[in-house]
Amino acid sequence: MKNFDFIQSICDENNRISRKVIDEFLIYYAASRDNLEHKMQKEFNSYKHVTSELKNEFVNMFKAQYLAHSIFKKEGSLKKLIKHAELQRLTNEEMDFLMKHAEHPWRFSFSVIAENPSKDFYIMEDIVSYENYLLFSPGVSDILSEQPVQLWFNLIGYNGECWQSYGPIGAYNSFDPDDIFFFATELNPDNDDEESILADIENNPLPYMLLFTGSNYPLTYFKKDQLVHVISEFIVEDLDTKALRESFTSEYNSGVYRFTLKDWGEHPHFSTAFFDEKEKRLVLSATTDRGFDALVKAFHNYGYTYPKEPFIRTHPSMIVTAASIMNKEIELNEYDNLFTVEPSAPDKEFIDKLNVFTGLVLPDINAGRKPDIEKYAAKAGIDIDTARDLIRTIRDKTDEMGRS
Repeated sequence: MKNFDFIQSICDENNRISRKVIDEFLIYYAASRDNLEHKMQKEFNSYKHVTSELKNEFVNMFKAQYLAHSIFKKEGSLKKLIKHAELQRLTNEEMDFLMKHAEHPWRFSFSVIAENPSKDFYIMEDIVSYENYLLFSPGVSDILSEQPVQLWFNLIGYNGECWQSYGPIGAYNSFDPDDIFFFATELNPDNDDEESILADIENNPLPYMLLFTGSNYPLTYFKKDQLVHVISEFIVEDLDTKALRESFTSEYNSGVYRFTLKDWGEHPHFSTAFFDEKEKRLVLSATTDRGFDALVKAFHNYGYTYPKEPFIRTHPSMIVTAASIMNKEIELNEYDNLFTVEPSAPDKEFIDKLNVFTGLVLPDINAGRKPDIEKYAAKAGIDIDTARDLIRTIRDKTDEMGRS
């Protein structure tokens, strides 16, 4: 069994040296070498449409984290910097600290908690590499004491016994692993497997760091169904469009069929299939997991055995955040525009109610007061479960930024 008291003593010592060597000296020294600061500023300027909305102190934290990664990552500048005469003024202990970290490159990690074996220690599972590692982070514990978290994003370094985080902790309740894979492929279409995504995060971390800007968006529910975009696409040589009309409402426009699954085609599920006659493309689309399952099962009934696992599963919060970071419109389904209709009255009414509720609770949350959920839910006309789900996710995470 691991001696966590001993490991924590190593972590505390690592933090002590890190503050003196990295925070007070190396970050600034490295920024002035090899055009690193200019390169960093150029990267940040390309996302000025996002960073301009953040407080300067948070942008500076991101810059420090970006620089630390540039120094300590695999093939980073640390090994070159160690040879500089300026570093000779460091103590033997401090040089030994740097040498050890040069042997164990730092990296960014999207992860979930697999186990909490001791106070402030967590077994994390990297969602891209599927690697498990031991992380020491009081900051993670502080965040968890205030709210649930679905997904973590940390810059981590190895101290000889476990990993520790450096800089802002990304604590997301708006995104899950599927969202990250979606974001990676939207950012770079060549990110088609785990290895390419890991390489992209290593080489181009800033857009992934900026996912923090979407961490305040709430996950949206309609009763027990979470609203999420679920999509799969297949090449189908022969589709019996006439037979499908038994279970689907059929429409046709410009060589494309739209099949809306009966009893599942309205809010919140919108279980719909699109078939492009010319391209032989079949797109299955829904806005709830249950709606997508029902759609796949309906096709199974006609002998089309498509996988239950979708190709894309992403939340509206990720669509909004990705569009903001990449400064472009995200199009999930090109065929939607052929059948665009105005939202139905019930759909618009539900969205309006959510907006009313959000407007009622935000002043209390921003002022540090506990909102009267039942009162505001009744006033907005939404059910209490939906209200509680929204409250859990409408949180200002700015106080978490400095935790590590």
